[in-house]
Amino acid sequence: MDRVGVTAILKYLRSAYRSFVINDNEIDAVISTWQDILQDIPNEVAYATVRNLCRVRPKFAPDPADIYLACTEHKAEMTIYQAQRLEQEQRVLELQEYHEKEKVGPPPDFIQKKIDAIYRTKVKTDES
Repeated sequence: MDRVGVTAILKYLRSAYRSFVINDNEIDAVISTWQDILQDIPNEVAYATVRNLCRVRPKFAPDPADIYLACTEHKAEMTIYQAQRLEQEQRVLELQEYHEKEKVGPPPDFIQKKIDAIYRTKVKTDES
């Protein structure tokens, strides 16, 4: 879950629960904490879960642990295709994070030669 998703959830909770207030001086810490707790949950799943929790919890706003637990319970009820889609999204995010954190460049020459040899043997040029 990214910062934009957490901010949207906090705004939704503030609108749904009048007692849900975050002081201006602690908003960054709250967003960081919620983002850390909900990092494994896609934005759309978390937002839909918050909407459902607001429907069944009229008195108190859900905290990030409630949202996380409800999302993971929801994950168990997903179809195999939805679970595969979420796994694919997670792999893409992991690759993006890897490319952002690590210096990724072209492969070394000896690896590139092996790759070229593999593709030359498998792909034949058009002989017409």
